[in-house]
Amino acid sequence: MSRVPPRKKTAGAVATVKVSPGMTAAELSEQVERLSAGAVFLGGFGDAGVVLAFGPADGSVSDRDLLAAVVGSLAPEDFATGRGR
Repeated sequence: MSRVPPRKKTAGAVATVKVSPGMTAAELSEQVERLSAGAVFLGGFGDAGVVLAFGPADGSVSDRDLLAAVVGSLAPEDFATGRGR
């Protein structure tokens, strides 16, 4: 699965957008614009860095798919201590 710039990933029917401190509204808007037109917000995960998950409105996304998409969007630097946030 390849990374979609700047920081959106998809896992099956779930697409994620990562939001982090210092991100501009334009950067966030660029990621959201890449979501499919029918995508609905499924949930938000995180604290200082947040992963927003979107998927189909029909409820077909399983908890397992949702979790896999969120975890798959994380990078090693998301777990580093002293991230300088």
